[in-house]
Amino acid sequence: MLDEGVIKFNFAQFEKIAPLDPQEIEDVDKARSALFDLNLIGEYLPEKIGFGNISLKKDYRSLKETNNPQFIISGTQTGAKARLEGQDYTRVLDFNLDDQSVWCQGPVKASSESLTHAAIYLCDSKINAVIHIHNRIIWDEMLREGYPATAKDTSYGTKEMALEVEGLIKSRHACEIVMSGHEDGVLIFAKTMAEALKRTLELYAKFIK
Repeated sequence: MLDEGVIKFNFAQFEKIAPLDPQEIEDVDKARSALFDLNLIGEYLPEKIGFGNISLKKDYRSLKETNNPQFIISGTQTGAKARLEGQDYTRVLDFNLDDQSVWCQGPVKASSESLTHAAIYLCDSKINAVIHIHNRIIWDEMLREGYPATAKDTSYGTKEMALEVEGLIKSRHACEIVMSGHEDGVLIFAKTMAEALKRTLELYAKFIK
């Protein structure tokens, strides 16, 4: 049974606010639209369960002071929408990997993969954009070719997944990770959103015949 999209962390705080300004979401949303058009972010049918998400590091310390990285991320269960708006993104203001908690502010709750995104930003300050796609062919081929991969028994959206991803970045200098225990799931990250999108499109061109 698919459990994609099920939130497995705790909301230490969720402050519901009005939709975010179009300028705040502009850069992340352009990339998200391109990924949706290739069905790398979307919805599983007939289950109607959204898959894939995207985030971009932001400085929200005026809203909450923290030493942790902060970022904007697509909201939970927005995969089915061809185009997102300010009501579909939220701000992750803080997090705690140890107790699997997230502080967020926005019109919608944060994506179920927020902790994994947080761990990626935490382990390398040069990473500013994270993309999480789903595609069976890309997933299969990355596993076959030996790309950095999380363990088969590690579930998405958990502290264990976050720490495994962090370990792969530090030990293998990974910039693309295939999630063995998260069917079809692949993570791509980079210094900029443009670079992260470029790497994602290169994987698509390489493996999709």
